[in-house]
Amino acid sequence: MLIDGTGRAPINDAVIVIDGSRIKAVGSRGQVSYPANARVIRTDGRTILPGLVDAHVHIRDYMPPMFLRYGVTTVADTHDPTEWSLAQRDAINSGRIKGPRTFVSGERAANTREGNPPSIPLQTVDEARAYVKKLIAMGVDVIKVDLSLSYDQLRAIVEEATAAGLSVVGHSQNIRKAAEAGLKYMEHTNTLTAAILEAMGRSARETSDQRGADIALMDTKLFPPLIEFMVKQGVYVNPTLAAQWRSSTPRGVEWAAAAVKMVQDPGLAFVPADVRQSWTQPDSREPNREGYAKMAEFVRRYAEAGGKVVSATDAGFMPGLSMHYEMQMVADIGVPAMKVIQGATLWAAESFGKAKDLGSVEAGKLADLIVIDGNPLTRIETTQNIRMVIKDGRVLDTTYDPHFVNPIPRPPDVPPQR
Repeated sequence: MLIDGTGRAPINDAVIVIDGSRIKAVGSRGQVSYPANARVIRTDGRTILPGLVDAHVHIRDYMPPMFLRYGVTTVADTHDPTEWSLAQRDAINSGRIKGPRTFVSGERAANTREGNPPSIPLQTVDEARAYVKKLIAMGVDVIKVDLSLSYDQLRAIVEEATAAGLSVVGHSQNIRKAAEAGLKYMEHTNTLTAAILEAMGRSARETSDQRGADIALMDTKLFPPLIEFMVKQGVYVNPTLAAQWRSSTPRGVEWAAAAVKMVQDPGLAFVPADVRQSWTQPDSREPNREGYAKMAEFVRRYAEAGGKVVSATDAGFMPGLSMHYEMQMVADIGVPAMKVIQGATLWAAESFGKAKDLGSVEAGKLADLIVIDGNPLTRIETTQNIRMVIKDGRVLDTTYDPHFVNPIPRPPDVPPQR
């Protein structure tokens, strides 16, 4: 069975013809022909999906091989040191480093020194324009913005990026105002909180905790007009559920227990011991069940209204595998499985401007596929049962090399600056 990522009904007895790195034809058996001497890979009884696309990661040295193991064939690395990020992208995409196809933003556009790497404070609209032009000239694939920017700065950044054919992703203060300025991406859920609380005549508390208690104060009766506006504007919603909300559901404890077994894999010796240990600990943040319930209601209603919910992880917690956890949590709150799959494939690729080549199994696109056991339309967790990963038309060996060392080390993090 093929679930092609477009939202169309699955194709039983599917045939996919690959020529080089591209898909040449897709259809049912008997409707699609292929050369007599073609290599045939049979997947009877299994499900074929597009390669997964994680549109929100922050790559660390050890991560690239882990994405492939779990069928993540493409990532967007948003906010890492620009020169390192470009070099890492080129090394991965050329095959020097084993990893997923990588697109990068370089360092975000912001009006703060905080973050890793620390941002350059862009204090005026002209400075924001100049910085984005510099990133574009350096060869980035997407522009990442921070909520510290003014809306005038954001509008200017969107104008420059759009003129260069690039998408803009990232944080914002109030998603309604940001969307009015041209941003078509809602990262995390604090930006939703600000939009609703300001509509209630209140201000969202400035906090680094994206699950701040203020979210529980939202008046859900104000959701419909915001949803209608965001759907009309074409905003992609990336709620980062696994990264930000797992302590408010039983999933956090469940996945920490799964990590205890996972980190015993000797093949993961290339991952720093302290990082592996951190995966086995339940999320230490206090549960916020009322806030979670309201956030979940918004995301569910957004999907019901035709909005595009993107499963992207802010990867740090079990890279690669966390993509499947994100999909599980999106399904948990009531988004239909077909839309969950689209949010991890086609819509994710759309969100950073790469859907022409990626995100679905269609003629003309790059041949990125995964083969799994089970039917994710009835049990979304079966996406974890990966039996084959194909990228650029080649079957990959996703076995870990315990001696893997990234040949281009990431510059060390520095303490936040003000």
